[in-house]
Amino acid sequence: MIKIRGHHLLCALTFAGRGYSRQFERDFKAITKRMRANEMMQIVDRPDEICQSVQDCDGSHCYEPRIDQRDQLALADISALLGHELKVGDEIAPAELFTEKMRTAFRDNQIRRGCFDCQWRDFCDQIAADGFQNTLLLAEK
Repeated sequence: MIKIRGHHLLCALTFAGRGYSRQFERDFKAITKRMRANEMMQIVDRPDEICQSVQDCDGSHCYEPRIDQRDQLALADISALLGHELKVGDEIAPAELFTEKMRTAFRDNQIRRGCFDCQWRDFCDQIAADGFQNTLLLAEK
């Protein structure tokens, strides 16, 4: 089971192989492969499997209150889109979540409140504008 925090559900949607470091990129690629295989995900309220790729995670932004706020906002937006509450501890299949409906909502800024102050926002805007073509969740890589 993939442990994932709320705002990383948005990050996974737009992940195209770029990240904080080569190790981060490698590890996130492995996680997206598991997502493409529809391995169940469990929502957590702490650093998750994606965070673990950042070598200094214990001293990183992963523990800052603004990151917890990103998680809460992302889960609220995704819950509204799904029509049912998605909360910490819940399990969800990637195929149930990473749909065209979610991509459209992301592109149209309906589920982007969790992206506030993110350094990757402009990059993700471009990915969405390009139709998510190069994202690893869509790719057969």
